[in-house]
Amino acid sequence: MKKPSRITFQERLNHMVDTLRSQIRSGQYPPDSYIPSILQLSEDFKLSINSVQKGLDLLVEESLVERIPRVGVRVKETGADRAVTLSIGYYTTLIDEMDLGALVQKFENAHSSIKVNLIPLHFGDYVEVTENYLKNEMVDAVAINHINYSHFAHQHGGIAELFEPLDPTGDVYPYLAEAFSVNGQLFVQPVIFSPVVLCYNKSYFMKHEMPEPPMSWRWSGFMKLLDRLESETEAKLGFYFYPSTWNRWPVFILQSGVDFRNAPVNWGAPAIMDGIEACYRLIHRQNTFSLLLSSNETSVEELFLQQHVPVMMTTYFRLNQLKEAPFVFDVAPLPYVHEPKTLLLPLGFAVNRYSRKKAAARAFIDFMASYDTQLHIRQSTYTIPAMKQAAEWNGPEPLYRPANFHLYKEISDQFSLLSDLRLSEKELEKLIGAMNLYWSGIHSKEETRLRLAEIGQPVEKRN
Repeated sequence: MKKPSRITFQERLNHMVDTLRSQIRSGQYPPDSYIPSILQLSEDFKLSINSVQKGLDLLVEESLVERIPRVGVRVKETGADRAVTLSIGYYTTLIDEMDLGALVQKFENAHSSIKVNLIPLHFGDYVEVTENYLKNEMVDAVAINHINYSHFAHQHGGIAELFEPLDPTGDVYPYLAEAFSVNGQLFVQPVIFSPVVLCYNKSYFMKHEMPEPPMSWRWSGFMKLLDRLESETEAKLGFYFYPSTWNRWPVFILQSGVDFRNAPVNWGAPAIMDGIEACYRLIHRQNTFSLLLSSNETSVEELFLQQHVPVMMTTYFRLNQLKEAPFVFDVAPLPYVHEPKTLLLPLGFAVNRYSRKKAAARAFIDFMASYDTQLHIRQSTYTIPAMKQAAEWNGPEPLYRPANFHLYKEISDQFSLLSDLRLSEKELEKLIGAMNLYWSGIHSKEETRLRLAEIGQPVEKRN
């Protein structure tokens, strides 16, 4: 017998909850009466016992029913028309990156007894603020990217202290579920993801008869292309990126070819220094422009959209700022130092362990992971949905779609996470601190190498 699909399962679960809610509110099950047993509901709606329990948890949170131990589930006197308000912490960029506003509206339409209150969270102080919100029940679920997830794992007593375990699904790309799991247990439901890639103005390249970026090349070859762009065309700056952000600089370390699983790692090794040096050379190509732009709000993508730079380092998330681009653009793999690698940036939603509305929070997360929602993300944005079936959907495209949009499938063997560096929070801070001093010209290459060599070493072994 064919196993029921997750889509069908979700529809059946929603149907059970909606049916019981309607029957209670219409008086078919009056106050103090008992709804059918869990076994009967399981049979009637073709759901597992565990799934029925989840649906009943939602009705309990809505104050429609209450569990009476060893008796059953009883309809409450005060339950009618009471809505649950669900507070969801989110990155404000998700409004554009996954069309979150429209998805919340769809969720509320499908769950009339749940109202969603979006609580904005910011990248700069995400970890500290979110921990406070979680422990004080100010949010019931949160959006979290893998970099912030790693920070929680390092600093705050582990993921399990803050987030509820979730049931894994077989529909997402396996490497996304692995990124948010501890000892095989999933704590964050993957919803969207992106690798770090190059994006280039294809119209500009064609106009100036420049070779388009290949599938495999080194940074040295890339810089030769930049020399041509800056000498043979009107481009004053061929390439731009923000090097010091957590979702950019790790690329150059990951491309060193060093196996960070084999401790201890010599962080002053020539291969690692080669990556830092490659980044240094790129930074100093754009140094004058960096100083000029550091005092305003112009983003890399805005410069690209305004056709001030023909190539940028970016993500599929940020491509959503290019929906009104008056030119053709495309994506390409990053050049590499010693080994082709790029940074994988997964993002998902987690249930607050301290929340008293866990069933409603799970319903929200299940909705975000459902096929219809994932397909909406695929069709309405440039962001890659976590569900393979939705991500690889083919059909009439509502948006202009870069010719190489499915690049992420071809380079999936190059995906690496920040956590693959196997560094603690303090060690990561030392690493970025040493690199910044070198990139800014304060420390020499040798001074930087010596500082890096101290990372991961016992205190007694340091100079």
